[in-house]
Amino acid sequence: MIKMSQNNWINAEYLLVENIKKFNSAFVNNKPFSYLEIPHFLKQEKIIQLLQALGEQEFSPHQSDLFQFSQTYDLLHSDDPVLKEFAAWLSSSEMLQFMHKITRLKLSGKIDLFGSIYQDTDYLLPHDDQVPGRKIAFMLYLNDLEEQDGGALALYVSKNKTPTKVMKRFIPKAGSLIFFEVSALSTHMVEEVLTDTQRITLSGWYYG
Repeated sequence: MIKMSQNNWINAEYLLVENIKKFNSAFVNNKPFSYLEIPHFLKQEKIIQLLQALGEQEFSPHQSDLFQFSQTYDLLHSDDPVLKEFAAWLSSSEMLQFMHKITRLKLSGKIDLFGSIYQDTDYLLPHDDQVPGRKIAFMLYLNDLEEQDGGALALYVSKNKTPTKVMKRFIPKAGSLIFFEVSALSTHMVEEVLTDTQRITLSGWYYG
């Protein structure tokens, strides 16, 4: 088991060596590009604490031809004690070791972290997240949606580096963590939210 100083955040079973080996195999072999979904990654009480903390943050509308949703400022600068502890955990040496053992990617310890809310008619069109230094994109869901609500994360298969069709879709479920390697092939989107609901996430990137 990996020792993690902030292991009160996650369900301890995910730190077992045998599970990390399974995660590495899945991450490397998953298609259309390297990704992993870990259901129920966060403990329930931590989900509640994060939702309460985000409820005190300011969300600003973001809109262009590519996207429409609301987002916080960079939460690494938050004064909220829960969000500060969460950000410290994400960038801790223990969590970096955990991510490295699964992805085999060399990480620098630098991260970005934002809260996002997608509501009725919000969306994020296909893109690949490529920015210099980004290695892993991650999304942590804080509430449940049903398929009819929309808001699924969709991963595209590409041909000659051009996205052609959706190969994998993830319906948001509270506490689930999804992350993938950022590359020219990592085209994904957030499908339009179709009902009067909210899709609440904490997301960002690990850098290398």
